[in-house]
Amino acid sequence: MKMLFSFFGFALLALILSGCATNATKSNTLHLSQEYYNYLQPTFADYLAVTQDWLAENRDFISDDHQKELDMNMPFELKPTQQTDKAILLVHGLSDSPFSFSDLANSLVKQGFYVQVLLLPGHGSKPDDMMLTGYQDWQNIVDHYADLLKQEYGQVWLGGFSTGGNLVTIHALDQGDIEGLLLFSPGFQSVTPKLEKFTPLLAAFWDGYKTEETNLTRYNSAPLNGAIAYSRSASILRQRLKEVQVKIPTLISISEADSIIDANAVKRLFKTRFNNPKNQLIWYGKETAQSIQIKALSMMLAEHKISTGSHMSPIFAPSNTYYGEEGEMRICENGFESEEIEACFQGEQVWFSAWGYHEVGKVHARLTWNPYYSELEQDISRLTH
Repeated sequence: MKMLFSFFGFALLALILSGCATNATKSNTLHLSQEYYNYLQPTFADYLAVTQDWLAENRDFISDDHQKELDMNMPFELKPTQQTDKAILLVHGLSDSPFSFSDLANSLVKQGFYVQVLLLPGHGSKPDDMMLTGYQDWQNIVDHYADLLKQEYGQVWLGGFSTGGNLVTIHALDQGDIEGLLLFSPGFQSVTPKLEKFTPLLAAFWDGYKTEETNLTRYNSAPLNGAIAYSRSASILRQRLKEVQVKIPTLISISEADSIIDANAVKRLFKTRFNNPKNQLIWYGKETAQSIQIKALSMMLAEHKISTGSHMSPIFAPSNTYYGEEGEMRICENGFESEEIEACFQGEQVWFSAWGYHEVGKVHARLTWNPYYSELEQDISRLTH
């Protein structure tokens, strides 16, 4: 999602230069399209089977370890050791994959949840597949598997990261019968909301940002159609929240320095539109008033060389083998300072922050893990038990 800034900026430029307009619409039946596969299956087991076949045949692999890539991008389920009547469906964000919940899914199953993690249509295979899908396809898959869980479990929770947070909240408001919500960096409003509505104008003559794919778990390229679908989800959610309040228990965790989502807008909506005494907002930053329902945790952590939190940092544990403190993936492309990016790639000692953060005398890579992950697990447990 970091390219949303470019999307919306280019969209505004397109409006000024061309004066043209178009309504980009997508079919509601991608699962029946000959270009894709039927991801709306009668059971989650069937869904896993057909998705595995689809990815094996259609993913553009970027490494020699094809099985590792498939495992990182596959939807999955985790079953607790004891019988349970409590389940949760987890939904990743724009350009991401089920790997976003590689840590949280394990934490939740240890807390007694049966866990399902979705792969949103267009994701996990190749960026070009994002041009086939739209908001309604994403909402349809969330609604479908949430409804299946309700048929089997007495308590169904929903969890979402970024765009996934929008999708699960819309389901809870529109469909009901949801016990509670776990929302991580939810995409309620981008940092450029006024430019979002211009994005479809650019779709008439530009497909989006394309670059080399180097991340096993998400797209580096950013098809414009994905930004349009995200924007649609955010617009629908904000309209719903004008009409009704969310009354079920909700946990929201977000970084004050989030470069993608307007953290203050999320906080305002939490205060005014989420109404349950058990609610919890975890604010990774320092500039907020704390209360029983709002907890602020400083991200100025010199011992970890952390300057700020980031959009993605709340969801990964420090021990994560890919994104953790000693993980194999270091995201050096963390702003527009080419000298700092090159220094990071050359192995210079780095600090960690949100995208775009700059401080004289320091080289910053993206913060990809949560130094307070164990506390997050405890907060989730308190809310859900």
